[in-house]
Amino acid sequence: MTFFPDMRTFVEFGGLKITWYAVIILSGAFLAYYLTLRQVKKWGYKEEVFENFFLMMLPISIIGARIYYVIFEWNNLYASNPISAFYIWEGGLAIHGGVIAGTLFGIWYFHRYQIAGLRIADVIFPNLMLAQAIGRWGNFMNQEAFGQIVDPSFYEHWPAFIRNQMYIDGYYRQPTFLFESVGNIIGYFLITKVYKKYGRKKRGDLMFAYFAWYGMIRFFVEGLRTDALMLGPLRIAQVVSLIGVAVGILGILGVFDKVFKNIWPFKHRKPAIIFDLDGTLIDSKELIYASFRHTFEKFMPDYKLTQEELQSFFGPALKETFLRYFDEATAEEAVVYYREFNKANHDTYIKEVPHVKETLTYLKNEEYPLAVFSNKYSDVVHMGLKTTGLEEYFDVVLGGEQIPKAKPSPSGILEACKQLYVPFDDVVYVGDSKIDIQACKNMGGYSVAFILDKAREEEMNQEHPCNVIYQMDELIPILKEDYEWSDPTI
Repeated sequence: MTFFPDMRTFVEFGGLKITWYAVIILSGAFLAYYLTLRQVKKWGYKEEVFENFFLMMLPISIIGARIYYVIFEWNNLYASNPISAFYIWEGGLAIHGGVIAGTLFGIWYFHRYQIAGLRIADVIFPNLMLAQAIGRWGNFMNQEAFGQIVDPSFYEHWPAFIRNQMYIDGYYRQPTFLFESVGNIIGYFLITKVYKKYGRKKRGDLMFAYFAWYGMIRFFVEGLRTDALMLGPLRIAQVVSLIGVAVGILGILGVFDKVFKNIWPFKHRKPAIIFDLDGTLIDSKELIYASFRHTFEKFMPDYKLTQEELQSFFGPALKETFLRYFDEATAEEAVVYYREFNKANHDTYIKEVPHVKETLTYLKNEEYPLAVFSNKYSDVVHMGLKTTGLEEYFDVVLGGEQIPKAKPSPSGILEACKQLYVPFDDVVYVGDSKIDIQACKNMGGYSVAFILDKAREEEMNQEHPCNVIYQMDELIPILKEDYEWSDPTI
């Protein structure tokens, strides 16, 4: 086994060679995959969905890139020896062909799995630009994608390895591979760090920014190259790049959203609406206060709970709260004692929250998928809904024992979507505590902070919910707006 026997070869053993071109192209692809996977896992997607996509998309894109290149170089390179069209290790991939093939496959794949195509595209395409920046160094190793002849003084202050590799056919050449690589890196950071934060308006904008930026960079770089693919007198990459720029600009301006508004992936779907229970659908504050006071009178009779402590009990699971004061065994006992009192006195303390019924009636009539998810046990959740006459509105009701982890884990929201048979790209979660907002943000959903108790307003706003309401019927005009029903900051 010999490493680096020449500039083109990474390793050679026997008659087999692994080229730098292959190593660099695959390195860029796997980096893009890693960055994409890291993002979509934050949204709650299962890793295998994107593993399968990547494993199928990568060879399809390579085949597409090869076919594209062979088509436009057929007469020059392959007509006299057609079998050489399969010698991919000798170089000869056209990025545009790979992007086209990968995009077509992605459209089919994500539509099949009912995943919001534009939301996923906003992750994949900027990462693809980074992969392309890396991939251009494969062209460098193969002495491809070079420009016009330049005077040796051009490379006077350049690193020797670049200068030497750009000496091709007896002349120094412009490093157009490097121009495009640097342009792609700049584009990646502008799109993901600047445009995403300050310019993005809707799903798909980052993808369209990719098309516009990469099209612009490629158009100008292609004009400098001497080994461009040609279609008659036209440099085919410049033609495709101009189309990409046009698609990017039209997409950012929202033209496709209007023209294709009833066609996936531009078609908007109604979000699933998932509610917390206590303090959101029912006013259980006094019941909770009384239950905690009753429990502490038994287990810590000399301890006086402050109003601030009582406020902090909203949201976290019971055991988590009691572990702040008791050891494991006592906390378990306190949970049981709390629940006995809470159930026995439930109907005495529970109150209706204003405008909840009329809001739910509207949502039900408009056929929004509706669910309730609470850290409370499901029997108590059903009791609260039944007492206030709300049970009939919900398709799914989940309690704490039905999910793997309590809030702020998003597992309850994800499970509710699963039982509603809806994807979770479009989810609104309405809650009245900071851990409700945290749970929603932990799966990238659209969080609505419901401020029933003004004392909790500041801590909820610190979590930066997507929207804030003070009366439940304020949710209706929000849903009538044309939002993307996810958190664009995640």
